[in-house]
Amino acid sequence: MDFYLFKNGVVSATGLEKDALHIYVGVSVYLLSIILLRPIFKKYSIRAFIALIMVTCIALLGEYLDNRQTITELGLAGIESAELMASIHDIINTCMLSYVLYGLTMWTKIFQSINTVKPMIKRQKKTDYS
Repeated sequence: MDFYLFKNGVVSATGLEKDALHIYVGVSVYLLSIILLRPIFKKYSIRAFIALIMVTCIALLGEYLDNRQTITELGLAGIESAELMASIHDIINTCMLSYVLYGLTMWTKIFQSINTVKPMIKRQKKTDYS
């Protein structure tokens, strides 16, 4: 199946613009990667960084598939400046929100819990256990 036909089918089925679909794909890949990598990597910062790599790879793969016909016929030099600028725009649309979420979670406390968990029963002495 041709990627161009698939992409246009998704656009017509959802009724969304291509730019919006790029944003949805980028955020979806980022969040799903964080969730699916949880059993493998316990530390959140490692999972989030790998998720960023996955989003970037998916964005690059999508742009390669968009321009595959031009690349196979004329090579990389066959891509005109308008196509190149459109590809860069699509890559930025796909990756930007994921990078912003990564930055907000790593370098700010905006997504951290402000409440501390308190035990329901407060024990006074170590001898209270029996």
